[in-house]
Amino acid sequence: MKSFIKEFREFITDGNIIDMAIAFIMGGALQVLLKALVDDIFMPIIGIFTGAVSFADIVWQVGPAQIKIGSFISAAITFVLTGLIIFIMVKAMNKARALTGKTDDDEADDETELAVLQAIRDELAEQNKINTHAKSNQS
Repeated sequence: MKSFIKEFREFITDGNIIDMAIAFIMGGALQVLLKALVDDIFMPIIGIFTGAVSFADIVWQVGPAQIKIGSFISAAITFVLTGLIIFIMVKAMNKARALTGKTDDDEADDETELAVLQAIRDELAEQNKINTHAKSNQS
């Protein structure tokens, strides 16, 4: 059970999971902002041209069913704007990475190189212990 808790603590405190949590929270805040923009600014302007008081109130009546086309179009516009903003943010981040000259592959290579160097260090330390122990036994 202790190893499970330790492993979970490492998972939670890992930088990637924290970055993902921050991105999730920011995405939620962005979604609320875009929904307000679409519902409170874009839809009334579109409503002026369509003659409806509120674009979200545009409904097609098919028998007893109501097809809320205005709500769907509002959600679709919010989705497209969200995708556009995320695309722009990713493009800007990729450009910033290109300016620094460091890619994800470089980071992976750095981690691999670090692991190899640590293994060499540990091996040398072990050999040093063996040599020191052998010399003390010879004396």
